[in-house]
Amino acid sequence: MPQHELRRAAWNLASDNVRAGEEVLIVTSSDQYPEIVEALVSACDAAGAGAVTAAMIAAPAVMRDYRHPPAVIAGVERADLTIVATSLRFPRAYDDLSEALFAAGKRQVLINNAPLADFGRGASLADPAELRERTTALARAVSQGARVRVTAPNGTDLTVGICRPSLPLTGHAEDDTGFGSFPSGEAMTSPAEGTAEGVFIADSFGQAVYLNGGGPPLGLLEDPIRLEFVKGRCIRISGGSAAKRLEAVLAQAKDDNAWMLAELGLGTNPFAREIGHVENKFRLGTAHIALGDNHLIGWRGAHIYGGTLVSDVHVDLVANGIAIEIDGKPVQP
Repeated sequence: MPQHELRRAAWNLASDNVRAGEEVLIVTSSDQYPEIVEALVSACDAAGAGAVTAAMIAAPAVMRDYRHPPAVIAGVERADLTIVATSLRFPRAYDDLSEALFAAGKRQVLINNAPLADFGRGASLADPAELRERTTALARAVSQGARVRVTAPNGTDLTVGICRPSLPLTGHAEDDTGFGSFPSGEAMTSPAEGTAEGVFIADSFGQAVYLNGGGPPLGLLEDPIRLEFVKGRCIRISGGSAAKRLEAVLAQAKDDNAWMLAELGLGTNPFAREIGHVENKFRLGTAHIALGDNHLIGWRGAHIYGGTLVSDVHVDLVANGIAIEIDGKPVQP
């Protein structure tokens, strides 16, 4: 990877999050590329941090029921800002590290594009100020509406009711949520439960988050998945092999809420790419829904942004070529 791309990505993260004089902790792992950590340390120092420390965890062979070392937990409770730069094998956002950090009133940025080949490319290169302006404007428009409709040439035509604020997710760790994911770019909303009506056809990507253990992945979809919703519940899934893989994911949950629409996300990042991990969800002109849990959305601000659905899974599904209407009026992301 060209060094200028790596430095630019690290600077975009640091300049948008580091406050003058504060203590920054970078948590990494022995299976992570050291170039990412070195770039982050330099960028945070250049952004005006009072102190920058990197803590490396020896990656265990087995990750099931993983708990972070006590010294790392103590570190995140002290640091003003923690950048989580562990490899993708480690828990992501809903873990003991996040719980301790949020309880201490601190902030974290979770790196999504952890592989070196992705960190300095695509969504990471979006200008932080421009992305935040675009995403905040869309989230504000959704928050002020009563109903949001998304349509696409692939047959998607889904409407949801709005009952709580939409969260702009841009890579910036907000004070109310304590959380930022980098890179990012979406207006994330937990719609009114029981209001989703219509059809959503996922034709790009799926991400399965297992809140109690592990299960099968989704990734890039080899064929479209058609989901039909009545009163917020997915009553029918149809399609080919990708649809069967989704049904296998939902079967892991063993709870009825896994079939409920939990989230509507509207992509806002013009640099994001159609690739086989989470960056896919942030692409400008896409929408994604989630099935399953939404009571944790908003992290420390879950009482503001989160919903009432509790499930063992949270499954994101992405559709391309989306048009957005809020209360019947077209809106540009």
